Amino acid sequence: MSERVDVLEMLRVARRAAGDMRKVFLALYGLLIFVPVALLVVAGGRVALSGTFTDQLATTYLRPVQATFGLFGDAFAEGAWGLMALVLLGIWLVAMLVGSFFGLAITRMAAVEITCQRRADVKEALSFARAHWHGGLLTPAGLAFGTIALLALAAAVMVLGRVSEFFVILSAPVALVLVVAAIALLVGLLAGGILAWPAISTEWSDAFDAVTRVYGYSFAHAYRLLMYRTGALLALAGAVASRGLRALLVLCGFYIVLRIGLGAEHTKVLLDTVLLEPPQGLPLPETFAGWTLLACASIYLTLLVARLLVFRLVLHQSVYLLLRLRVDRVPLDNIDGYRPDDADFDPTAQGFELVEVEEELSTE
Repeated sequence: MSERVDVLEMLRVARRAAGDMRKVFLALYGLLIFVPVALLVVAGGRVALSGTFTDQLATTYLRPVQATFGLFGDAFAEGAWGLMALVLLGIWLVAMLVGSFFGLAITRMAAVEITCQRRADVKEALSFARAHWHGGLLTPAGLAFGTIALLALAAAVMVLGRVSEFFVILSAPVALVLVVAAIALLVGLLAGGILAWPAISTEWSDAFDAVTRVYGYSFAHAYRLLMYRTGALLALAGAVASRGLRALLVLCGFYIVLRIGLGAEHTKVLLDTVLLEPPQGLPLPETFAGWTLLACASIYLTLLVARLLVFRLVLHQSVYLLLRLRVDRVPLDNIDGYRPDDADFDPTAQGFELVEVEEELSTE
């Protein structure tokens, strides 16, 4: 019964932790760094197709959505599958690089709030992220590059078959073993990769320990991990649907207010300056009123995305703690996110009370 109470209390605390605006602003900072760098990767992909760097760079940043869809559409039409894979891998690596700092800080705050039952400090979380960001990056990136390296090595081994069929007999078993190992790495990354940052944030793990926990849960307790991940995915889908509906209602209400206040004609002209892009020149509003509408809608939608990112990270932290509680049978009170051998963190500042204990030694 106590274990069930711990789970319900943990989920309640996780729900409160997901609504913390400090985490939302950290996610917002991460988005402001991720989007320009990711667009640089998209611009590089467009340059690989057309070869004009200056024009493609300007087009990508001025019309990001059109440029991104255009890149993948052109690559698909030309059959440039390798380029599409490189662009997607580059965007994923940028997300991991930014998330290894900001995402790790948010996950650390959630770990402290859920396990220690205290309000996490932003400065402490950022200090933790600065000290452990390399582990947060190396865990998923190392698994991804390990998969690619094993597949490349398997292909290199099979190249020997071009010399003689005799070498095919020797290289085929080796290539098969390498492919099986690569698929095992990929399955572990896809199934339990979300556990890497929670493991580091909760247990102060390094990259090797995080990888060990990821594969331990992914293969030894796959059914429980998939069950918890399915529940987290349903919760995230519900949050996306509810917040998306709320955003739609807000924008519709805002449009009705504009139409009543400004009139139908003025509203149409104002929205046309925001929504309709000119065929030539910059796709920007021509009036200050249009800039105001664009800024209001952009800020609102960006904050909505940041809140959903925080909710996703807190869900991943909850999945990890559920595995620790149900699989390892470790009470939440014993997962306090505090290491006594770390001199940078004062236990009294974290809410721990130091008590001096005197013990009498019995003498015979």
